[in-house]
Amino acid sequence: MKTRFTRLASLLLVLTLLVTALPLQTSAAADTARLEKMKTLLNTVELQPQRTGYPAVDALLEEIVAPYAGSDNFTKVLAAYDWAILNIDFSWAPYSQDYAPAYDCFNVIYDLEYEEGLEEAIPYEMVNRAYHALSRHEGVCYDYAAVMTLLARYIGFESYLHTGLFTFEAGYGTGDGHHGWSEIVIGSISYIFDPQRDYRLCGNATRDINYYYFGLTGSETWRFKPEAEVNAARDAQFLPLGTERDSLSYVSVTATASGKAEGSGSCFPGAEVTVSAVGDDFNGWFNTDGICVSTDAQYTFTVEENTHLLAVFADELFHDVSKTEWYRADATEAAVRNIVTGTRPFIFDGGEILTRAMAVTLLFRAAGEDVETKDIPFSDVAAGKWYADAVAWGNATGIVKGIRADLFAPGDPVSREQFITLLMRLAEHLGLMPEQSDLTYTDADSISSFALEPLQRAQSAGLLAGYEDGTVRPQGELTRAEGVTLLVRFLHWLETE
Repeated sequence: MKTRFTRLASLLLVLTLLVTALPLQTSAAADTARLEKMKTLLNTVELQPQRTGYPAVDALLEEIVAPYAGSDNFTKVLAAYDWAILNIDFSWAPYSQDYAPAYDCFNVIYDLEYEEGLEEAIPYEMVNRAYHALSRHEGVCYDYAAVMTLLARYIGFESYLHTGLFTFEAGYGTGDGHHGWSEIVIGSISYIFDPQRDYRLCGNATRDINYYYFGLTGSETWRFKPEAEVNAARDAQFLPLGTERDSLSYVSVTATASGKAEGSGSCFPGAEVTVSAVGDDFNGWFNTDGICVSTDAQYTFTVEENTHLLAVFADELFHDVSKTEWYRADATEAAVRNIVTGTRPFIFDGGEILTRAMAVTLLFRAAGEDVETKDIPFSDVAAGKWYADAVAWGNATGIVKGIRADLFAPGDPVSREQFITLLMRLAEHLGLMPEQSDLTYTDADSISSFALEPLQRAQSAGLLAGYEDGTVRPQGELTRAEGVTLLVRFLHWLETE
């Protein structure tokens, strides 16, 4: 009997020693009191949400807080805290060393795009590491704190990431170790929120969270020994909540094919910026209205709004036509002849579909004739439109007709057979007409009856070129590049004749 009692006493002693060796926990009552206290405090704050400005990061933060959009402040913060504990596994994987301090050893860098025109509010280093923890679900104390800080700011609380020394709980180490945590400021008081330590105290998220480190202040923070200068320098990089984020102006510079342009970037309105053109035969800097603003290779100006400048070199009239484009010479020649202009300054848009309005305008300019009458029988061609004179000329000469007596359909696309028909009508109008020749294309039977003779004459004049597969594709829609190339060939034929 005594032996059994002795064994029982020994067992109880061992259990007592094991229990006293467990990490410090708070009672259920103490947890409830802490949570109730923080609920009262957090719910008194008027939220001022602050995005990071990095769409990829903000999307992840929104995914976490969106389910609690209609909840009170406390519930939102608690949900953020829970997410960090339950979704981030402690790991040194993204670091090049597995001991603290290792914050300078984070070796995963993301090329995160920033929202143009928005002043930065949060240190990029912290955003980058938070993005890793949010997307890869791993990290160390710094990363838990970064996620918690960003979530708190996204919800609308003034929050910061602080680092320093931490006195470990019994059973989790000896003495002090380098550590990172989050702080939320309510009034003039900072409260510590440390999801990484609560992650440890609930068995690495295998047991219920006890919220021991949820909202510590005053004497409760004795384990935390902040690095005052380091934290102050980091805090200064945060944009205070409620601050109207200054709109940044973005300067972008590009160059035509023969040169390079340097100087793109963002700045505050009123800043002085210098851009540089590098290359021979520099003509000048042109704005989006096609106006030359400077002929100096290095141009300094004061930025007031988003600005795009094009450095033009040599005789390169179109920025979007490279030296290797098959239609480059024809587009340039047509522009020099004042037959074609870009869809906007220095932009040719060779791949854009040629419309009926564009087609008749090309022919009108190529003919170089005056408009004898401005009578337009088409209800969809208003006087004053850029193509109105060309339509009036084309209708009067019989070169172009409407799709109906009262409709011209200026925006409709032009097919290959239609444009070639217009070219042959212009040739006839000018008193020159090529002979007819047989068509040997494999799809010649698909040519419309009105276009058969014009295509036969275009073939004879050397204007018509089929495709490699032996087809001519008469109903294929024509691009601006193809239309201008056909027109330049036509003009060469006219001049030869």
